[in-house]
Amino acid sequence: MPGRLQNKVALITGGNSGIGEATARRFAQEGAKVSILARRETEGRAVQEAIRAEGGEATFLPCDVTDRSAVEAAVAQTVRIYGGLHVLINNAGGGAREMFPAESDETWDRILRVNLTACFLTCRAAWPHLINAGGGAIVNVSSLSAVSGVSDAVLERYPSLPSASYIAAKAGLEGFTRYIASLGGRHNIRANCIRPGQILTKRLTTAAGEHVFARHFEMWQLLKGPGYAEDVANAMLFLASDDSRFITAEIINIDGGAAAKL
Repeated sequence: MPGRLQNKVALITGGNSGIGEATARRFAQEGAKVSILARRETEGRAVQEAIRAEGGEATFLPCDVTDRSAVEAAVAQTVRIYGGLHVLINNAGGGAREMFPAESDETWDRILRVNLTACFLTCRAAWPHLINAGGGAIVNVSSLSAVSGVSDAVLERYPSLPSASYIAAKAGLEGFTRYIASLGGRHNIRANCIRPGQILTKRLTTAAGEHVFARHFEMWQLLKGPGYAEDVANAMLFLASDDSRFITAEIINIDGGAAAKL
């Protein structure tokens, strides 16, 4: 039985670990040809080889998604390798430890560039190819931080507080998603955004340990347990496939119900 992404080409930024890796592997299982963009080459090639070992198609392309020329070259190379582009997943991102008002100009610029400008660059480079394909799907990865703010209640909920730059970038990303959805409709291009809550990736649990987040799961989610990268990957698959053909310009929480208690 053909997969839900059979004969589709998907480009995933930050596809070398965490949510990006889980999404790349899930898409390949559903028949997609996957292009993985990331900076860390050793991890990226490991994901590529793992997908190939499972019988899937994947190519890792080293790329700094904040670099316009690098992004354009990676998108063009993806199209050359696989013959087109149907799905774009903007997963790459990162945070900062500096807090307002001490956050530096350099940190502000860097965090906005990796979380927001990079999405603009990939969408712009992919746009004509999605049109040529007769339409496609864009899924951008925001964060619950975009709407949670920095109240005392939030300070109690989360082990670490996101920076002003990170919150601003993710809020901007949601606005940008709605904007490109409004332009994409005439070309059958859908654009949606997901808001992961506290997702336990391998890197996060290695750095902090799952026990650090136990209070969050018990007190601030409706579902009393952790979410994993695979849970987000399954939502990505739905939004990338024809199962969601009539859904666009939506922001979807994947947070165990935490947003309902904000």
